[in-house]
Amino acid sequence: MTNNTTSNTTTTINNLSEDDREILAIELCEEANKLIKKLKVQEDENILEETTSSLSNTKLNSENTDNDSKEADDDEEEEFDENKTIEQITALFTKAIEIDITCLDAYLGLAYIKGIVKDYETAQQLLIKAQAIDPEDERVSLMKQTLEQDLLNDKQDKEDVDSMQDDECVLDTGKSSLNVPLIVINGKVTKKFIVILREIFDRFDLNKDNCLNKREMQLYSKAVNGQEMDPHSLQSILSHYDSNRTKGLTFTGFVELYVNQTIEDPSETIKDLNTLGYNKNLVKK
Repeated sequence: MTNNTTSNTTTTINNLSEDDREILAIELCEEANKLIKKLKVQEDENILEETTSSLSNTKLNSENTDNDSKEADDDEEEEFDENKTIEQITALFTKAIEIDITCLDAYLGLAYIKGIVKDYETAQQLLIKAQAIDPEDERVSLMKQTLEQDLLNDKQDKEDVDSMQDDECVLDTGKSSLNVPLIVINGKVTKKFIVILREIFDRFDLNKDNCLNKREMQLYSKAVNGQEMDPHSLQSILSHYDSNRTKGLTFTGFVELYVNQTIEDPSETIKDLNTLGYNKNLVKK
């Protein structure tokens, strides 16, 4: 039944005139752009929430943790799912291109989304196609400039990390007596450990949005503990460490989690690293 329905839909689209194809593709782009507006509104709300949170004092946050967790559980079903929305937008723009291969708005929209998820190579290819359709459209030039700047920023970030020595200390734990070989020296976290945490984080960041959502966190938990976390433990991590309300645990939060664990029980961190494929010298097995 599904194959017949798909076949009939394809046949119907193939029977459309060129003008009708153009109209249908534009309608799909308009639908996708409405979802993009929702993404932007949500991002603004996230920025406001994170700013408000950072201004709150620690005592207040501590007192409200339980209430916040309960509210988060109650609202979980109503939360804006950014990953799902991005998938929907991608599908709409892709469909628009299938219907009208000359739909400039679809190429630009899809390139924008690929930029959000840091798939820069695909974004560049889409902009090349867009420019071929209309070399004079200023939006193409503007998006290419923005993409080039994003690439430069990413490259600079990587060079900054690579320029540091492995044993260089980059984060003070406040525990000067803490020493864990190659991980913490005189209470300060090494660059080598941060780089490894980045490798681990990226391994589980499947959608490459620079956050670990709940599904990705559970995959991580199964890898290190052999089982998923219970909902309360998962929510506790998201509440106590740096997180994006809709995307999940940030890399900063992931580092905070491991630094805190290392302070409390260094052997647990060493065990995790071993389970994830690193030997005592912090080299992949």
